[in-house]
Amino acid sequence: VPKTIDNDLGDEEFTIIDHTPGYGSAARYWAYLVQNVNEENKGMSVSECVSVLQTMGRKSGFITAAARLGDPKREMPIQLYMAESNHTLESLAENVNRQLKETGRCIVIVNEGFNVGDLGEQYDGFGHIEYGASKTTVAQKVVNYLNSVKLDARGNVTGQVPGVLQRSVSIHASKVDIEEAYEVGKKAVEIGINEGTGWMATILRAPGNIYKAIYDKVPLDTVANSVRYMPANWITSDGIDVTDDFVSYAMPLIGDGWPS
Repeated sequence: VPKTIDNDLGDEEFTIIDHTPGYGSAARYWAYLVQNVNEENKGMSVSECVSVLQTMGRKSGFITAAARLGDPKREMPIQLYMAESNHTLESLAENVNRQLKETGRCIVIVNEGFNVGDLGEQYDGFGHIEYGASKTTVAQKVVNYLNSVKLDARGNVTGQVPGVLQRSVSIHASKVDIEEAYEVGKKAVEIGINEGTGWMATILRAPGNIYKAIYDKVPLDTVANSVRYMPANWITSDGIDVTDDFVSYAMPLIGDGWPS
């Protein structure tokens, strides 16, 4: 059964899997969180002009990108720093200052895998970086750097790291995600009974403008070492936002209404 809220399983053509179970709920969490963060930033900007928040995602920016779903009309002063963007602390500061000159405040959403140098990394049993156990965080590095340079607005930079909350706060679970997780699990059982091992149940997307999930299977050796990154055409040319194509892809996954 596919697993990873990072949505980094598969290929950039989305032929192996369209999205992984859990991603829709993590995306919904960030869509709603950023709306609340915007109100906080708006009210506190005279003393806290920049809010920095860190999302999960080691090498892919799908969760960071999901923050845009909370502001699809681009009315908030949000900058998204995905792992694929190849920005540095220096270019991030330049972008933030440009935003501060325009609006006096800025919200920075940054991948946990955004390159800011040494974090005193700790590793899990699979050899992956355990960001929550490391000596510092990307968000703190960004906060420290921005507070050390001259900002074009009064006030300080503050940071928040939701951590595992973004994958475990059930009130933000997507009803679409809940249904699809059940169905892909059911499909996996059917495959196991009827066709044996060596397969992964998968979620694909039906052609057309109306979103519909299709459940199928792919060989395990096809998916075992696959890694998917944000497609380049889903990242804007300045590397700090996503295109409308990403919004069209991800918006159906977060669903409407609240889970029961």
